[in-house]
Parts: sequence; structure tokens; C-alpha cells
Amino acid sequence: MPIIASAKKQLRQNKKRRARNDNFRELYRETRVAFEKAIKANDLDTAKSIFVNQKNAEGKTVKAGLQAIIDKLVKKNIIHKNNGARKKAKFVKMMKAIS
Repeated sequence: MPIIASAKKQLRQNKKRRARNDNFRELYRETRVAFEKAIKANDLDTAKSIFVNQKNAEGKTVKAGLQAIIDKLVKKNIIHKNNGARKKAKFVKMMKAIS
């Protein structure tokens, strides 16, 4: 355990950041798994709706799509921008393969 005050503060900051990053990663994992299930089932419409932002009847965004989640991970420096671009390209390629 840290003894110096600045080290204690750093530990608190690390815990907060880790919790925030874990939350975003879990959101990405859940969405990715749903997307991959739709791809395996050859359901292009569901896969597209999961990949892009999902909207309700009034046109408001209800749930962020896989693409938006990846962009958010890049923006918050959880993953590198090239890693995010590679993931998005891979998912688009998967959708094109079943269409």
C-alpha cells in the first residue's frame, strides 16, 4: 500500500480509470458478441442494426451501435486508432461476406 499522499491519490485515480475502462470494454464485448451471433445466423438486417446506431420510432438514438462504441474507445484512448479502424473494417467485411 502506498504511504506517500501523492501515491495514495494516484492509486485512487487508477482505480477510477480502470473501472471506467472496464465498463467501456464490457459494453464493446457484449455488442460484439451479439453482432457475431447475427453474422453466424446469416441475419444481415440484425447485424447492420447492431453495427450502426439503433434508433426508435421518433428517430432518436436508443442504443449506440458497434461502430460508435469502437469510436468511443478510440476517443478515450482505451484502444489505438489503428486498432479501432482495423476492427471496424473487419466487421464490415464480415457483413459483406454474408450479403
